[in-house]
Formats: sequence, C-alpha cells, structure tokens
Amino acid sequence: MGTFEGWKTRGRCHVLGDDIPHDGAVMPFDLVTAKVRDPELLISHLFEAVDPGLRARLQPGDFIVAGRNFLCGKAHNQGLIALKALQIRILCESMPFRSFRGAIGLALPCLVGCTGITGFLKDGDEIEADLETGEVIRLAAGESKNYPPISPTVKAIVEEGGMRGMLAKWLEDHPERRLPA
Repeated sequence: MGTFEGWKTRGRCHVLGDDIPHDGAVMPFDLVTAKVRDPELLISHLFEAVDPGLRARLQPGDFIVAGRNFLCGKAHNQGLIALKALQIRILCESMPFRSFRGAIGLALPCLVGCTGITGFLKDGDEIEADLETGEVIRLAAGESKNYPPISPTVKAIVEEGGMRGMLAKWLEDHPERRLPA
C-alpha cells in the first residue's frame, strides 16, 4: 500500500463539495459490491461520477479537500484503497466515523474538522499542509489557516502503517500471543 511520507507535505488541492458518498461517487457501486481490492483497477475509476476528469488530474501527494459529510453512506474501503495507492491526503470539514476509521486503518492521512476549508482553498491551489500542527498554507497567496491537528493516537496508527501495521507491531512485541504455525 505504500509507505508513510511524513506529516508536512505540498501538493495541489482538488476541492469537492458537501455530502460526497463513497458508493457511486468516489467509487462505482459495481466495484464496491464486487469487493474489488486491486488498487490499480480501483484507481482508474476514482471519482468518475463526481468529475470524470479528476482522476487524470490527481498526482501523488495531492489533497482531496471536501466539505461536510465526506465519504457518507456505507463505509466501504475501495475508494480509500485507491486514494492510499495514489498517496493522496484528505482535508475535510467532517467525515462519518466509520469512514474515518477505514481511512486511518489503511494509514491514509486525513485531517477532519477543517471548518470552512472549501471556502479557503480553491480547486487547483498549490498548498502546504502540516497535519501534525493543523496548519494549511495557500502557497501562491501566502495565506494560512489553522485547523485541529491530527490526534496523537491517530498519528501513531498512521505512522505504524494502519491497523495491519499496528497488529504486526503488537505481535512482534508479544510473541507469546502468536498462533502456533
């Protein structure tokens, strides 16, 4: 799935609105119901119902900036798998808990609670975001805003590689808990 690249990064932002559901918007429903997990196949269908040209504009290190209720609906992971494979980060006003849990479980860095971010950033802006401090800078304008930073617990999970990484570390630290071969 890739490695963690650090908390302070630069990239282009792609601004979406409110109430963007996972199923049917971020990822076509047929790929969700088929339980496709191949990142390369999923990437080619990312956001095709929201903006058919968005996938072509997304570059590794870019940011998806969304309003309220991003990834609403059922908490499926196909879109998150594709975003993770592209090394995309998420900045949003809000996200349902189960979707947030899925993103963090896959070690996909995201900052939620960014009230007003879709009004602050414009589609295509080059930004620098430090998820550890919550600072987001519009580079061309030299303007910055501060949002609630990522929590220490979530930070540790992402740095460890998500839930699989956390489990592997725990098993390494507790070899007596491993199942016999």
